[in-house]
Amino acid sequence: MYQMLDLKEIPEDSPVFFMAKYFMNLPCEGVRGSEQSPVPFWSDFDPVAIRKILPWTMVMQRIGPNPEGHVIKLEGQRIVEASGINTMGKSLAEAFDPEMAKAKWEEMEMVAQERRPSYTLSPVPRSERAFIDIYRGCFPFCDGAGVISRLVVIVAPVDDKIS
Repeated sequence: MYQMLDLKEIPEDSPVFFMAKYFMNLPCEGVRGSEQSPVPFWSDFDPVAIRKILPWTMVMQRIGPNPEGHVIKLEGQRIVEASGINTMGKSLAEAFDPEMAKAKWEEMEMVAQERRPSYTLSPVPRSERAFIDIYRGCFPFCDGAGVISRLVVIVAPVDDKIS
């Protein structure tokens, strides 16, 4: 049951919605002379501003154009609890079976190419945890040259709320 969503379909008290509001308020000046859609610079990302949702936060570094080139640099505790496994420091190829790694990479690649967030609803991508439905928001950030170098992914069980 993997489903693409619009932000308006995610409850306002979800960690994903909180990140979306933060992301929308970041400066998006883009790179001068570039025809690419502007996205926030990684240097403008402030984890203190989203501290209340850090447990649901994953930071993915893009170092290559494939599942092996997407490395999980940060994985919040609520993500580890929901998935039952800590994958921090691993690439998508190491963290998931080949089919799931490819699916995750394709979604992240779409976000990077379209230069805009994606929002989804799906079960946790682990067979023993598939009974947990999660909202996921994937947010692109670029380096100084305008290349999407990081993705902030918020992964929150649908029942998780923030105050």
